[in-house]
Amino acid sequence: MSEPPPYPQIEPSTFDLIAAGTGLAECIVAAAASASGKTVLHLDTNPFYGFHYSSLSVPDLTSFLISNSTASSPPSSTSTTTDIPDYSIVNLSTQPVYSDVEISCLYPKLMEENLRKFNLDLCGPRVLFCADKSIDLMLKSGASNYVEFKSIDASFVGDGNGKLWTVPDSRAAIFKDKSLTLMEKNQLMRFFKLVQGHLVATVGAGTSGNDGNGNGNGNDEEEGKTKISDEDLERPFVEYLLKMRLPPKIRSIILYAIAMADYDQDDIGVCQNLLKTKDGIDRLALYQSSVGRLILVYSV
Repeated sequence: MSEPPPYPQIEPSTFDLIAAGTGLAECIVAAAASASGKTVLHLDTNPFYGFHYSSLSVPDLTSFLISNSTASSPPSSTSTTTDIPDYSIVNLSTQPVYSDVEISCLYPKLMEENLRKFNLDLCGPRVLFCADKSIDLMLKSGASNYVEFKSIDASFVGDGNGKLWTVPDSRAAIFKDKSLTLMEKNQLMRFFKLVQGHLVATVGAGTSGNDGNGNGNGNDEEEGKTKISDEDLERPFVEYLLKMRLPPKIRSIILYAIAMADYDQDDIGVCQNLLKTKDGIDRLALYQSSVGRLILVYSV
């Protein structure tokens, strides 16, 4: 990765806001402040735009990992006085992002032949639902001018054996999916009907909860009337899915591909961020309102 050119003189010398980093959150704040008439200085320690939301080639990624695993030398002094009253120059030092980096390649010749065919995300794909409020936030703040949106054609979930399964995103897709047995298709459809019934009943009641008397049976004739009980809404989502007697494959599709849980929800004793049923239901509703469409967010 080549060294960036010397920075030009910045005018003016004072700003209403200084944003350090060009990631998605920093871009939203900087764009919103600029749109409201504030002067903004946007900085990044990297020679590329996007911070951890960037996608880099293998050589650039290697340089990035090495440079961010070595601590910078400490400043000679904490601050330096200037001729301007009430101002001083503060010498800053950065901490390494990664504590230990080891880079190796099993097939260097094959890698060299295909270097230009792909880039690697620094922090993994940034997947959002089309109906997510963050999309509206990016559009209204103007941060959408700094990112690129790409629709996802298909999504998959992996099992313990390394096999990938297609995630059905509609009723038609469920019945067309050859990887699901007839019993699994019926189980998934019944669960979706139960969630839909809860959402309809919740909207009709004008509240997100109920009186605690909902039984959550999800019978077809009660669709649109039955609400999931408050007790079930407060329990971990994975426990509720177990209560519904959903098999591991269906639970994985719901938890990780549709609700997009970040942590291993099956290990309740270790998981740092257990998803509650009420939050899982909200994510299923968001998935439904997005018509199963997901989008990737890339910095440009």
